[in-house]
Amino acid sequence: MMNKKILISTWCTDDYAGLLGVDKLTNSIKYFHPDVDHIIVNSEMTKEINEKYSPWMRDIWMMAPTCLPYSDDYDMVIHLDADAVVTGPMTELFECDAEVIGVRNNNSLGKAGSHAGITITHLEPFGDGSQIPMQGFINAGLVAANSKDFWEDWHDVNEQSANIKVSNPYTHGLGDENDTLNQIFHSDKYVSKVIDEQGSGVSYGLASCWGNDPNNHWESWSQIYVKDDRIYVDDPVTQEPMCIKVLHQAGGSVAGSLNRSSGGFRNWLSSVVSDEVNDYLNEVQNG
Repeated sequence: MMNKKILISTWCTDDYAGLLGVDKLTNSIKYFHPDVDHIIVNSEMTKEINEKYSPWMRDIWMMAPTCLPYSDDYDMVIHLDADAVVTGPMTELFECDAEVIGVRNNNSLGKAGSHAGITITHLEPFGDGSQIPMQGFINAGLVAANSKDFWEDWHDVNEQSANIKVSNPYTHGLGDENDTLNQIFHSDKYVSKVIDEQGSGVSYGLASCWGNDPNNHWESWSQIYVKDDRIYVDDPVTQEPMCIKVLHQAGGSVAGSLNRSSGGFRNWLSSVVSDEVNDYLNEVQNG
């Protein structure tokens, strides 16, 4: 393990903890990285954070303030969504010295795991009105920072987003954490890096729509395979294998409905991958 103090923060209120099986996420992190701390920001902690930082916050803006309180005590703080499983050592993420590190929202086919993936206008004070390319759009489900200032900026921009949207309407619309994150990520203020860009040989699980069915974000998860004690999926454009480091469901309300009808996220996950991959996931999730 590198000489770096790292925290992974996951915001998950009590009413979702069982549905998403967030304890299994902790197990998967510890399976590969026992020295990395993982904190689950539960309902009581959420209430305390809201009272301290911003009573104005809505649920969609909780990612920055659930990381900000810990940024003084850790070299790197990472937000990771609860509907995820760590499936391999996150070495390239932890060793990255960029100030802000993101993961692709869109895969090589131009499809997105959660957002429609269209371009957004880069607004002042972070941009000049140019478009952020679709392949550059990152997903807020996994974002890491070696800078406390980033979490403060993201939190501040979220607070301002309603006014910004009124005075500066733009293609994607400003109003959730994906949009505000991309405004800052693509500015010149921070050294930023997409850790799983095409050709990197890794996937952090957010560009999940590799299949042909537009109504099934996870069609291609049946194509995941085990090789050399890791799981992979082949890039449909380059045909190169990508080692999967994180699987993230990233499907919004559609995913929520699937989880409830399946008896939870982890049950749903086991139904969309092969038996061999499911055995692998059970090993890393069950501690």
